[in-house]
Amino acid sequence: MTEAGVRLKFPERKALPVTRPSHSLTRAVPTLALSVIVALALSSCGSDDDTGTGASASTGSDQIVTGSAQCNQAELAKAVEGWGESQKTKAVLPAEPVSYQCADGWAVAFPNVGPAAEEVTVTLVFEAEGQFWVEKDRSKVCGKDSPVPDKLYKSACQTN
Repeated sequence: MTEAGVRLKFPERKALPVTRPSHSLTRAVPTLALSVIVALALSSCGSDDDTGTGASASTGSDQIVTGSAQCNQAELAKAVEGWGESQKTKAVLPAEPVSYQCADGWAVAFPNVGPAAEEVTVTLVFEAEGQFWVEKDRSKVCGKDSPVPDKLYKSACQTN
């Protein structure tokens, strides 16, 4: 009623039925969401295929190697310098002649180590881990059942 005493009529409201999604839809949505999350996670990871990754031993080429580590002078020189710092010495990867080789996620580098007057060339073995080259202990990776690719084994394991 209003102040004037007139009764207002409202149309009758009917309750709308509550609809529920089908069971197959409630199962499909979480599965689809999980699939999308997994696909996105995998697409952000490095690729392990050999397409353009140096499946054959290469010397001095600018290529992606398993795990997305770059097989080039700059990246391997950075890894060599880091190794030198960890050994409290100077280590330099010469640009000429090319002093590294890569194959299947592994690299062998031949840096000059020590002060200029006492400099020696050594052999370092690296494995690609993600976008980084990680130095490996030759005594551990050059034995029986070596993970070092055959294409690099001689230069990695049978040199100085």
